[in-house]
Amino acid sequence: MFGLIGIIGVIVLVYAAWQRSELKKFRVTRYEMESKKIKKELTFAVISDLHSFSYGVDNERLVQAVLAERPDLVLVPGDLIVTAVTNKYAVALALIRRLCDAGIPVVCSNGNHESRAGLLDFADRAVFLQYCRQLNEAGAVFLNNECRIQKIRGETVRICGLELPLYSYKKGRKPYLEEGFLTSCLGSASDQHLQILLAHHPAFADRYAAWGADLTVCGHNHGGLVCIPGIGSVVSPQFLPFPEYDAGEFTIDGRKVFISRGLGTHTFHIRVFNRAELLVIKAKPAREPDRQP
Repeated sequence: MFGLIGIIGVIVLVYAAWQRSELKKFRVTRYEMESKKIKKELTFAVISDLHSFSYGVDNERLVQAVLAERPDLVLVPGDLIVTAVTNKYAVALALIRRLCDAGIPVVCSNGNHESRAGLLDFADRAVFLQYCRQLNEAGAVFLNNECRIQKIRGETVRICGLELPLYSYKKGRKPYLEEGFLTSCLGSASDQHLQILLAHHPAFADRYAAWGADLTVCGHNHGGLVCIPGIGSVVSPQFLPFPEYDAGEFTIDGRKVFISRGLGTHTFHIRVFNRAELLVIKAKPAREPDRQP
């Protein structure tokens, strides 16, 4: 009996040490896509679900990893913060300042944590609004149900940020989004320029593609926190089993959706076979089809 208890105790200690180490690590995951709408290769870095985590002092390891990829644009599809942990908003702010100071354009949209912090009845709403002002002053652009045309090394892209309603994140219920929501918030997608969409919740990936986004970046699911090799994510943050859109690259009707495993955690600080990640996406001009002689 005591031997069994000892074995269980050792397993628990080993697991705790492994998780403590695992939560301090992230990887760089690289993807490529092609588009007929561009003539030059463009590089996008995706920082999602940071939740005020810091990799080294002042997030130095994460900053250096981003700079090493030499991105043309940093895309942030939400949840840089944890709503109620206002004393750590400064961690996210410092990271974005470093990237902006390095001359990299940063475009952000709200995740569910930012949306909650912006509610009129949130007790520390003033702190959140000050944080948003400071991000803007640093040079970051916020697109919440807004779009903008961006010039990147001679290429023109259209970027939209979708702020989803909080009811779409309700726990224990299949994610719901009203028909026509994207068009009502963003208008029509561009058929001329590379259309980029920042949309925090990946559950509506097929809707993003149908709307016309050539490249969508999402987060939220944290890769499912616990993954089973060969099977995938076990549960979503909404406590739904085996989410279809958990992490990785998805092609829907020829359009790309990239879902980040995120860089931080909150509430349940675990990652099992599911390391945090910085996404890097290279968009390349579409190759001309080989001509038959």
